[in-house]
Amino acid sequence: MLKVHQLTWHAQRDRKCLLHDVTFAVEPGELVVLLGPNGAGKSTLLRLLAGDLPLQQGSIQWNGAAMQDRDPQELAKSRSVLGQHNAMGLAFTVEEVVRMGRYPYYGNTPAASDLEAVDRAVQTALLDPLRARVLDTTSGGEQQRTHIARAFTQVDNAAPGTRILLLDEPLNDLDIRHQHALMHAARSFAKEGHCVLAVLHDVNMAAQYADRIILMKASRITASGAPDEVLTAPILTEAYGLNAQVMPHPCHSCPLVFFDGSFRKGELESTVDTYPGTRDFSPVNARDLAHQNTHDR
Repeated sequence: MLKVHQLTWHAQRDRKCLLHDVTFAVEPGELVVLLGPNGAGKSTLLRLLAGDLPLQQGSIQWNGAAMQDRDPQELAKSRSVLGQHNAMGLAFTVEEVVRMGRYPYYGNTPAASDLEAVDRAVQTALLDPLRARVLDTTSGGEQQRTHIARAFTQVDNAAPGTRILLLDEPLNDLDIRHQHALMHAARSFAKEGHCVLAVLHDVNMAAQYADRIILMKASRITASGAPDEVLTAPILTEAYGLNAQVMPHPCHSCPLVFFDGSFRKGELESTVDTYPGTRDFSPVNARDLAHQNTHDR
């Protein structure tokens, strides 16, 4: 079980608060999705859980012990991380990259159990035809699936206890078929008694696959609960600044979310302030520019 208690974290250079008083838990058997706009603190949270950032305030417990106090090699057998950026600088093949997930288990030579775990992960990520390809000759989506397979094979073991997958925007670059394949695999892993915490931007994927959704905005958790509790029009409109509409999904027992593209009152101005270059492309200025171009001809 993962327990996060009152995590607060400030950027070291300008002391900007990136996480404030974040508290939640992920139970064995759960797939929990983190949703929220850019800059909400989701990736900072995952980097803290992955050990990439030092704790400043609060605590993280994994299977009853402080995560930072656990033996790194043993922790690597129960916690696997897929980050947003997974560049490889050398000419490794797809299979070699997947096999890197087994490094916590062997010294110089992988055992039969390691190779079997690699095979299972390759099948899960639908990579079998690409095993011998050099990774940087494959497409962006194929590279993402390779790193997904590496994450899965790292926590493929027979040791007792709960394991966890931390996935930061795992659907990046994947076509719709492979997005669903990944979410099926993540949910199956959770249902085996493990934990999955995934950052997504696709609210409908979250609705269809998540057991629970945690919604973040401006470094805080603003809503948490089952998909039909969190994915409501008022909550989503407030979180994203776009008018949201929610209806029952025609095929699944979950909400179906639409954003109509219209900004909540006052939100367009704040977007322009955040991204100053967008001021030149506001609807009013675009009409003025068209009118000016007509008279210049």
